[in-house]
Amino acid sequence: MRVWELCKRNLKETYRDPLALGFLLGFPLLFMLIFGAIFSGDETPKFAIGVIDKDNTPLSQAFVTEALAKVSALKVTTYEDTAAALKDLTFGDLKAYIIIPSGFGQQVSNNWQGEKADITLEMTYDESDVMVSEQLISIINAVARAFARIEIPLTIDANPIHIETKINYVDFMGPGIIVFGLLILIPTSARPIVRDKEKGFMSRLLTTPTRPTDFILGYSLSMVGITLAQIIIFIVGAWAIGMDIVGNLWLAFLIFFLTGLCSIGVGMVIASLSKSENQAEPMAWLFSMPLATLSGCWFSSDMMPSYIRAIAYAFPYAHSIDASRGILIRGAGLEAVSYDFLFLIGWAVVIFAIGVILFRRNMRS
Repeated sequence: MRVWELCKRNLKETYRDPLALGFLLGFPLLFMLIFGAIFSGDETPKFAIGVIDKDNTPLSQAFVTEALAKVSALKVTTYEDTAAALKDLTFGDLKAYIIIPSGFGQQVSNNWQGEKADITLEMTYDESDVMVSEQLISIINAVARAFARIEIPLTIDANPIHIETKINYVDFMGPGIIVFGLLILIPTSARPIVRDKEKGFMSRLLTTPTRPTDFILGYSLSMVGITLAQIIIFIVGAWAIGMDIVGNLWLAFLIFFLTGLCSIGVGMVIASLSKSENQAEPMAWLFSMPLATLSGCWFSSDMMPSYIRAIAYAFPYAHSIDASRGILIRGAGLEAVSYDFLFLIGWAVVIFAIGVILFRRNMRS
């Protein structure tokens, strides 16, 4: 009988907490919607590529305007020289650029007339995104073959941009997994605040000379210490399993630290809005797990529809993944990731300010 009574009590606690019950039932449905939107949409992801036409003949121009530009997956921009294209590629504005060499039009014409032809394209691409680079090479090859009317693959001299080591899957996934670890700081930072509030610890401390600012600093500093330890452990772990670190490690560390501050701020906001630990935990995971998926922790965000990417880039984590990948595996400097860096600073300041305001208001009430 006592077992049955305990069973009924636990069931009542579950269905009497609408937020917890909603998380239990709604969380899987939310992931179904997210993955359905990512992989079931009709929209084709667009990859920005540059074209330098050194042949400058009617056939080479037709290849750009009538073949490449008509591919829905490509967003084509023409350049006068390779220096400008290389700069945009380094800064992440392009995924690749193609050089149409002199004699391209003549070789295509020879092939159309049944004569022997040697059709070659030069392609320089951003190797840091393994999934996208492989897909781009395949698309360019297919488009060029269809235009030149040849059955066998044509020659594409593919070159990655200045990367000191060959990019592998661990290199690509490492920064995303580190950011996912920092996303887990959201429930981690919300939990102790809500627990102390629920157990009356804060109420008892308010009878002492302790001020709300002391609470905020105490909780924040402890979580900052955890963040620093997390980042060190994650980077060492990623390096140990084979991730090559090409760029400035300290700059990447700063990017990850700002990401951790954003997570702490979000956790503080959730804790301030929650009445119990049973509410805070589901809210925190409901925020962090979908964002990990949308931000590209496990696969390239370039494969997603544009409206999904717009949602992801409204939050700091997609910016953090882009910047850290650029720094760690492509050797990008601060100038190349300046927009993402400033976005992270702004987001951390704003979310921390909101968290502090809500926290103080909650304590006073």
